[in-house]
Amino acid sequence: MRSSIFAKWVRGHSFDSHVILPGVLSLLMMGMYFSGNAWLQNIVAPAMDNMPLFSAREFGVLELLQDFFLLCIVFYSVRCFVAAREGMVKLFALGLIVVSVFTLLEEIDYGAHFIEYFTGQHGSLAQETWSRNWHNKTSASGVQNVSYIKLAANFAILTGFILAPLLLSNVRNRTIRLLVPSRWMIATVLLIVLMSYLAHYLDDAGYSVIGDKPGNLYKNVSEFRELNMYYLLLLYTAVLHERIITRLHDQ
Repeated sequence: MRSSIFAKWVRGHSFDSHVILPGVLSLLMMGMYFSGNAWLQNIVAPAMDNMPLFSAREFGVLELLQDFFLLCIVFYSVRCFVAAREGMVKLFALGLIVVSVFTLLEEIDYGAHFIEYFTGQHGSLAQETWSRNWHNKTSASGVQNVSYIKLAANFAILTGFILAPLLLSNVRNRTIRLLVPSRWMIATVLLIVLMSYLAHYLDDAGYSVIGDKPGNLYKNVSEFRELNMYYLLLLYTAVLHERIITRLHDQ
């Protein structure tokens, strides 16, 4: 199986791929959204006539980029599964496929906003009738499911992309060394945190408000963080596939 151009570029340009590209992309998107210009903000997260904002912004560049990154993650995860020869690696790749497909379907609300766009029939925001996805539903305790997902994601990033590269990069077990992310991922995680703080700071300072109208990502500015998290996973799955291919060629 062939390696990919993107994965080769990532491995050969670590600083550019792990810091420069996501940093420039984040600053560009935030610059447009917080510019005070309605036209630029609508490119990132649009408001559309006769369409609820929570559905309309799915057609913006920010959400569409998230969908694209997730599609790429699914693609690389499947390639990892097909290329892997070790049972543990194959099982790990299968887990990546399940998680990435589920996340993609949740992210696009299982196609609900496309159906609503063409039919003109839109659902409500009422939690008791919410059926667009699972992560925005409210549990019996009154907490949205997304809160538990964020907690799990933060734990996974801390252990998988910070502690694992620091503690396990030089272990003797070949399978663990294969699966452990590059230490460059730590820089990307730090960038995610920095960009998240910047987005929330700009939002709290009112830079998303145009006239007297709240920004189109009102109470959802965390979408910038999600974009970078998906990019982090895209880096990981692309590099993992490249590692698997390299190992097969060396055998």
